[in-house]
Formats: sequence, structure tokens, C-alpha cells
Amino acid sequence: MEGPRSIATALGCGARVVEAYARPDRIDDARRLFGNDTVVEEVDGHVLDRLADTDSPQGVMAVVERSDAAPEVVGAHRRVVVLDGIQDPGNAGAVVRTAAAAGFGAVVAGTGTADLWSPRAIRASAGAVFALDVVRRVETASVLAVLGAAGHRRVGAVAGGAVDSEGLVPEPMMTLVLGSEGHGLSVAVLEAVDLEVSVPMADPVESLNVAVTAGILMYRMR
Repeated sequence: MEGPRSIATALGCGARVVEAYARPDRIDDARRLFGNDTVVEEVDGHVLDRLADTDSPQGVMAVVERSDAAPEVVGAHRRVVVLDGIQDPGNAGAVVRTAAAAGFGAVVAGTGTADLWSPRAIRASAGAVFALDVVRRVETASVLAVLGAAGHRRVGAVAGGAVDSEGLVPEPMMTLVLGSEGHGLSVAVLEAVDLEVSVPMADPVESLNVAVTAGILMYRMR
């Protein structure tokens, strides 16, 4: 992980830091960030910046232990978001950040979705991925079957759905399913959802960024 903001969020969610590093000009800030229980290694600025994945390194990095959940676990949460084929890690991470803000309990990275633990996805989530149960590398339709058996109303975001976002009625257990902007939800996933919902748009706009759509529908589902 990179940057004090994302790292602070992860620490607040209980993430376990394995190693921590900082440039000499950031070492005092980093030690305050990580606290007394973590040894922060001081690393030459040029070396640390070369290791960074960002264009403008912030001088603080950490190796943090990740934890994946089993598909069966997510069904116990009241709100779950499932990503189907969202390949851009920035979009995937932004959806995760919004899910955490909206009180969702779990995120599922289904078929063809970017790795939610990649550096870019973690940065886009601002570290909020550590607030959710994360399920990765599963077939989307199969995990939707698990969620359906757990009593979830599975809501698929599509263009021209039977219900628009204003008509979406919150229920006790709900799952939001999001597809890629280019291809939408796969046929198998469409067959597995209970309700197709769309966000109304004025001409000439045909679609929204998937993270924007997610935010509108997630807060409606609250």
C-alpha cells in the first residue's frame, strides 16, 4: 500500500501491517501513523520512489496482510455488491469505496473482474477495501446462487431495466450486481438476478461510469 491516507483507513479497519517504510522526510509522520507497535524502516527517497506504483509518490509505503472471505460468508450481510467483468481496477476500487460508505458488508469480484487487492484498486478504494469481506476469483452466477439461497434480492444494474432507480424499494437482504460499461452483465448473470434496474438519463447520455451508477443505486438501497 502507498500513501498515509489509504494506510490510515486500512489501519482503522483493523488491517495488520507486516512491514512499513518511509522516506527520511516522512519518517516522523510515518511513525506517528503506524504507532509504537510497528517498526518503520527509513529508506532512501530515490529508492522508495522507484518502488512506488504512483506517479507522485507520497513517501510512505506498507506491506499489509490481506484476507479473503468464503462465498458462503457474504450471504449473512444485509448488503452485498457483486462485480461482473469490471476490468478497470480504478473503477472496481471506486465501487468498493462507495460500498463501504453506504454500509455494505461485502464485495464479490466475479468473473473477469480486476483484482481488488491490486495497488491501483486499493488506492481507488482509499483503503476502504479492508472494511469489507472480500471474495475473489469466483464465477459470478454461482455466487449469486449462494446469495439467493441466503434470501438476498439480487438487483442487476442494466440499461432499460424494468424498474428505474427511483422505484427501487429497499428490502432486508439485497445484492447489487454491476457489469462492465462496455458489455454490461453477462447472459448467465442476467438469468440469475431477480430484478433489473436502470438509472434514468437525459439525452444524449447513454451510460454512466459504473462507479457513479453504483453510488446512485447503493444509496437508494439504504
